[in-house]
Amino acid sequence: MTLTLRATIIEHVADADPSVRWEGPWLEVVSSLSYRPGKLLDRCHPDFQMMCDATMSDIQTAEGSGACVLDWIRRVEAGELDMADVDGNAWVAHITRDKVWFEGLYSQGEGGAVSFAQYKLAVQTYVRFLADPERKPIEVPWPLA
Repeated sequence: MTLTLRATIIEHVADADPSVRWEGPWLEVVSSLSYRPGKLLDRCHPDFQMMCDATMSDIQTAEGSGACVLDWIRRVEAGELDMADVDGNAWVAHITRDKVWFEGLYSQGEGGAVSFAQYKLAVQTYVRFLADPERKPIEVPWPLA
């Protein structure tokens, strides 16, 4: 199975009032076999949904929160830290050189472990997307480990 990491702009719809809509950034890992337009929450591969949710919730800008998370990733990768617990608006990302897992600050759950390389690629791609003033969609091959 081939997976793709996609950062793009989508139309969001409010749960409480479907007439309330707005455009905003979106991050997902999808298989070309399971791509179903219109069902956003069903499109993302379940193994990577928590990572995508945490990344979108806690990284709002390339320069601010995006640069901060990239610095934590760099520090763990360089061996300056064995583990970083990076908390944001809604999640804590527990980053080690081997894996990253997530803990929701508002009862969203805990788990969603991904490899360090997968998380680094997701954050780098999302930050690059947010830094682009035109917000052109980015698609990159997703590593399986």
